[in-house]
Formats: sequence, structure tokens, C-alpha cells
Amino acid sequence: MMVALIGCTEIYKPIIDPASEALVVEGMITDGAGPFTIKLSNALLFSSDSISSSNYVSGAKMTVADNENNSFALTEREGGMYTLPSSFKAKIGDTYKLHIETNDGNIYESNPEELLPPQTYDSIRGIYTNEEYIGPKNVLEKVEGADIQVDLFKSVSNLNYIPSCRFSSDITIQYLYTESIPDTISWHWFYFGWSTYKLEGNENITNENLLTTNAFIKNHSIGFIPYQTTSYGIETAPYPTVIYYLRMNQYTLNKDTYLFYKAANNQLAATGKLFDPITSQLYGNMKCVNNPSKVILGLFEVSSVTQPSFLVTKIASNNTVVITRVPLIDVPPAQVFRYRVWQKWPTPIPKEDSLKYYIPIPLPGWWYHN
Repeated sequence: MMVALIGCTEIYKPIIDPASEALVVEGMITDGAGPFTIKLSNALLFSSDSISSSNYVSGAKMTVADNENNSFALTEREGGMYTLPSSFKAKIGDTYKLHIETNDGNIYESNPEELLPPQTYDSIRGIYTNEEYIGPKNVLEKVEGADIQVDLFKSVSNLNYIPSCRFSSDITIQYLYTESIPDTISWHWFYFGWSTYKLEGNENITNENLLTTNAFIKNHSIGFIPYQTTSYGIETAPYPTVIYYLRMNQYTLNKDTYLFYKAANNQLAATGKLFDPITSQLYGNMKCVNNPSKVILGLFEVSSVTQPSFLVTKIASNNTVVITRVPLIDVPPAQVFRYRVWQKWPTPIPKEDSLKYYIPIPLPGWWYHN
């Protein structure tokens, strides 16, 4: 039967309207600090060049209304980017609806989206492992690192409500090392720098398949942190001192938002096998009020958020991983290459040299900043 099934194929020729347009909505509000921005653009036409630019939608009238009859108007700060007022503060348990009126006379609205109470992780750990990772030359190679895992929802007892979460995490790698200057006795170059990278490619959401008889989820992977600096495209001396700073955004999702990200992951995970989902337009929670047949894409997300951050430390002697909770900080713009000279430094230091080699940064002591 399988041979017969595989052998029977039929060419499918989809009907494509190359002139059809679709509004794309990308925006999110949380119970955290704003300002919150919503982006409007037009999906590229089927016949257009994929690198086409300036497809943003300008001049739209946009408001966010809650279930308490409050309405907040958004202001267009730049092309296609609309921002809620700084006074806006979302409240747990309230519902929010996005309303859009574009210059072509169309009116769009989202479903009413509830802001659910935030969930937090129960425990977090790092597991030393080796994984295949794309190196600086875009070649897949096996590298050592830490798989960051969390346990969730252990205290959730109401089986009528099983929460779901999305994780958006980034890792900041900071390195420092010294090198002797050739043909000198006591001079050294001191190098340090840092850069930030997204930890995962696909949307990282909790999976229904991991649920047991209750809501408890164990060993959910947040992402893999490579240890070697070359995995981040940073060339250093053989034995640099490295700090790994992990910032984790944990969003608690309502039903509409979860289904959107689940559908997106199903399509991204397709590998061309028999039972893969069929690639299709990814519809969100928006609709066109005056023309229900008109296509609108994207998502107006309403999710609560917690933002823990950690230092990830490898113990070389026994290949263990230590994770320490630390305050959330604003990492300065990436500095891929900074240096200064040790020994025989001129006194006093000229102002222009101090600005070049000495950059004071008001950050915690564990972040090298002097």
C-alpha cells in the first residue's frame, strides 16, 4: 500500500493572483515597560523582487482599546512604525483590541486579546553537551557548549487552564585577553570586546506533547550556548577570559497567539516529508471589517512577560555548567574590538587617548568595564 501511495503523484498547479496585496501587522503589547510599537507594511507582490524596499504603510490611523472603554491613539514616528503613548500601561486580566484605518479606506480590527497573568520558570540548569553548530565559515561543525533547560508550571493545578509560553533569549559574549607586543620587553596589548546574538532561530514555545497528566513541563530547552568564540565570528587568543550573559524573555501566551506561533513553527520545521504541513499563508488575529475577503497577515500580540537574566559559567575541571541569576542590564552597543596598552603608559593620559582606550561604563562588577 505504501508503494502504491508513494507512486501515485499528481502535479498541483496553484492559482496565483500576482497583483493581490495584503497588509501585514507586526506588534505586541505586554505588562512590561514601553514604549510599544506596531509596524504596518504591505506584503511583497508575487512578481516583485524579494529585496524590494519601502513597502511600509504610512498615514494610517491606529488605536488600541481596552475592555474598560479606554482608547489609546498611536503616533507614527517614522515610516510604517506607530508608537503607543508613554502613559499606556497594560493590565493583567484586561482585553485589548487593535483598530486600523488605512488611507485606501479599509478598516481592520484584531480579535479582543486577553493579557494573561505572567508565568515564571520553576528551575533552570545548563547541561554540558556537544552540538552541531554553524561556524564562522557557514560550515556545520560539532562544538562544545551548554544546553539551557527550564522546568515550568509545577505549581499550576487548575487543569481547565494550561498555560503556554514563548521564549525569546539572547546571549552576550564578552571576551578579554592580553598579547605581548613583539620586540618590546614589558608592553602588552589588552584586548576586550562584546557582542549579542539571538539564542534560537525558530519561535521557542512550550510544546503540548511535553505535557504530562498536569501542566508540569520538564527539561524545556531554551537554547544552546556555544563556548568557543569563533562560533560567534570572534577571533581571539587561544585562551581568552569569556563571560556569557543570558537574557531571557518569557512571554505568557493567550490562545490566539499560541496558535499563530505553533503554525509558524510547523511550517518552518517542514522537511519535505509525506505528512509535513502544507505551506500556506500564515493568518493571525486580524480581519478587514469592511471587506472580509481581503487578506491581512501578521499578529497583534498581547502577552505578559518576565525578564530574568543569568551568568553562564563553565567549569572546565568537570565539564559542569553553573547558572547564576543576576540583574537585568542594558548592554552597551556591541564593541567587537577594543584595546589599550599596559606598562609605560604616558602620564598624564591625553584626553583624546583616554576617550579612545578608556570607556567607563556604569555596569555591575561582573561586567568588565574599566
